[in-house]
Amino acid sequence: MTPVELFKPVAVTAPHPRFARRPHPRPPKSVVVPAGHEDELSKPPIETNKFYSNMFLGNQDQGVFMIPYVLWWNRGTGDHYGLGISQTSKEQRVYGPDPNQMPAQYFFHPVGIRSMSLSAFEFDKNMRLELSELAQFSVEAHFIPGPAHGRDKVLRVPIVLGTGFVTGVYHNLIPRFSSIVGYRSFKQTPGPRNGIQKYVFELNDNTTWVMYATVPETETFRLSQDDWQTVTALQRVRNVIIQIAKMPPGSEKAYDAHAGMYSIRAQISGTVSGSNGTLHLNWSTRQACNSGQLLVFALSHHVASFTSQMDKCALGFTLDSPSKGSMYAYSTKNFYMDEALPTNIHFSPWSSIPGAKIGEYSDKTLSAIYKAACTELQQDMNAQTNMNSMYFSGKALDKFAHIVYVAFEILRNPSLTHAGLEKLKAAFQIFTTNQQQFPLVYDTTYKGIVSSGSFTTGNALEDFGNTYYNDHHFHYGYFIHAAAIIGYIDKAFGGTWVYDNKDYINMLVRDIGNPSDHDPYFPVSRSFDWFHGHSWAKGLFESADGKDQESTSEDYHHAYGIKLWGKVVGDNSMEARGDMMLAVMKRTFNTYFLLSDDNQVQDQNIKDNRVTGILFENKIDHTTYFSPKIECIQGIHMIPITAISSYIRSPEFVYQEWTSLLANAADKIDDGWKGILNANMALFDPKASFRFFSHPSFNNAWLDGGASKTWYLAYSAGIGGAA
Repeated sequence: MTPVELFKPVAVTAPHPRFARRPHPRPPKSVVVPAGHEDELSKPPIETNKFYSNMFLGNQDQGVFMIPYVLWWNRGTGDHYGLGISQTSKEQRVYGPDPNQMPAQYFFHPVGIRSMSLSAFEFDKNMRLELSELAQFSVEAHFIPGPAHGRDKVLRVPIVLGTGFVTGVYHNLIPRFSSIVGYRSFKQTPGPRNGIQKYVFELNDNTTWVMYATVPETETFRLSQDDWQTVTALQRVRNVIIQIAKMPPGSEKAYDAHAGMYSIRAQISGTVSGSNGTLHLNWSTRQACNSGQLLVFALSHHVASFTSQMDKCALGFTLDSPSKGSMYAYSTKNFYMDEALPTNIHFSPWSSIPGAKIGEYSDKTLSAIYKAACTELQQDMNAQTNMNSMYFSGKALDKFAHIVYVAFEILRNPSLTHAGLEKLKAAFQIFTTNQQQFPLVYDTTYKGIVSSGSFTTGNALEDFGNTYYNDHHFHYGYFIHAAAIIGYIDKAFGGTWVYDNKDYINMLVRDIGNPSDHDPYFPVSRSFDWFHGHSWAKGLFESADGKDQESTSEDYHHAYGIKLWGKVVGDNSMEARGDMMLAVMKRTFNTYFLLSDDNQVQDQNIKDNRVTGILFENKIDHTTYFSPKIECIQGIHMIPITAISSYIRSPEFVYQEWTSLLANAADKIDDGWKGILNANMALFDPKASFRFFSHPSFNNAWLDGGASKTWYLAYSAGIGGAA
């Protein structure tokens, strides 16, 4: 079997002219467009949902979570201008709102503790920042003194996820290093090799930091302590590389062995063969070190999927990440990871419950499903789907797509299917022809497809901030999944819907998950972060706690839609990529977001919340952006309930969540969240779920706008609920 490459371009063509070209109302600050690349085609796309976007948003002084370090442009006073560096441990976490409450609602790591900094004598309030080489795992920051200091002076900092040193390359500057914590002691010790000097800093908070200076033979580099907070070089340097790291016990020899080499970027590649896939994360490097390898930190989900060849690379020490537990030091330029893929899960109901009876329906059950489908397909699809929100429109389209799928695949009723399909295609056509209430536009600034809602209303949070790249994978994931169902059924009827609408759906896929830098019209993997193993929902909004995400289920739903659309359209790379994303998400969500009894990675003070709620780069908060109710906090990690839900949410986890938090609450709910909780119950008790939806007293008010009684009956019965 020939392996399938995961990251082949979906397309490289321009979005259709029906999507008007407009510059974005919130342009990035300090991003440098390469000379000669100012036009739409050659201008590089700008990543919007990545760890470093605080550097080009707002005041540009919020944190950049290059975990395990946090960096920021310190625009303070005196000697403290430059790049602040922090690395906090779990002992520094702040719990609240009651620090003695168990479980805690939230915890966060303190921000702005500038343990060390990369600065220069020439930096003051007139300094400026330039950003270039913006990629999915890295960015290059240039810190430049004000015009009074002349030209050709720059501190260049490559900021790359996971790297073990914070590296700055000084050109024609007098380096300076300050600490708000303060230096208890500062000494030079023997360097690891010729041309590399070593300095050890004992800070007043009892932490130890190490600094290495790679100094060319033609240069002189010496440091002098100015005061308890500041160390400055005695003279200007032309080309000296400074590397700074926090030094936990037992790490000094490893840092010595890796000092001198640094990374400028990282790239992801991968293949799938059958139901097995391999991911390869590679860091590009410069300069040399004694080990010949890079020092990088891996998250727990990386370590769990590492191939055996990674065992010899482990260095044996850790640093804490702010919201994802410990990070493990490795000596390598490459992560090699294997995953088993859910290639056996497609459109039809599926369950991970051992021995579940899949796809068995009695005549009585089919009759109940048919009755529900007939009723729900008589609803006004246009009224429910043509909303002033891509999110709610997508949910409604996907709801009706599920009903039509049940009519086609489970009821095997051609006339009901055909009638529902034609109504659904007509409703969907409003969007493919871009005639909805807020048409989509092509943003020429960042390069993406956004709602015109904020352009029209002036409200940046219109449709949850879609115009500003919030939640695109949630919104467009519903459209992509619905399109996969429509295309699957239409092809079976001999139709050409897939061919006619391929460019539109592929455009949505490219916006949220373009896999290749060969596509000049969209950034690479806007939403899904292949280092973190899940998507980030926050777009062009600065945030002290970094990027965040509150719905794991809508995240994996978008990957599920990509997988199924790839299957329907015949794009093997897209289908395999969707499978790989799902496999990675299963691991990451059950490591960081979905908190089973046996979870040993996340903070034990929050484990009994069962879900993180909103997970930020720096914080975990058991709440939502829209409601503090328990059914909303837990339920937003459930919707929509589909065939892939049981793959991610194990029967054991769902049972623990239900018995500890939801069983009593569910009876008191009288809106759509009641249906969501009881549909989720099917993941561990499909019989109870089916009884709920088939009961004569069932109230349609218990159905969310993206849910149907037809699908809930068909799903719960199809995994053994009616047996």
